[in-house]
Amino acid sequence: METQISIPVATRQFLELAAFLKAQGDTRDPVLAVQDAIDYWLDNASWKPELLRQVQPSNLGYQWKGLFLPDSTEVRMQYKSDWYYAKVEGDKLIYEDEPITPGRLANTVTGTSRNAWRDLWIKRPADAEWLLADDCRAAGEAG
Repeated sequence: METQISIPVATRQFLELAAFLKAQGDTRDPVLAVQDAIDYWLDNASWKPELLRQVQPSNLGYQWKGLFLPDSTEVRMQYKSDWYYAKVEGDKLIYEDEPITPGRLANTVTGTSRNAWRDLWIKRPADAEWLLADDCRAAGEAG
């Protein structure tokens, strides 16, 4: 039996892949499609230098008052049992392909006035788990 490892993939991205395969009439398990994508990358990376670019540490990120959210930070909010996601891209927080502030994100999701510090959860690139924004802010002010 071949051993396997688990590679984290954003739930949104995995579900997009499953929907794409279904829309294309492809009955493959999305996990197998991911394996095929890795094989494709390995077969092509040696002659496509853009696939081998090194990711350099970045100073880019979104400054939310006293809390800095580095590039690639994920932000989520649960409302009425659904999860809504945004992501820091460069120096902007992006939701549904548009720049947004954390406060506006919370208010847009709910259609009401909310306290984003208490409603948003953050997962920075170095974080192992999701953290409440208010806890991140408190830890930043303490340290």
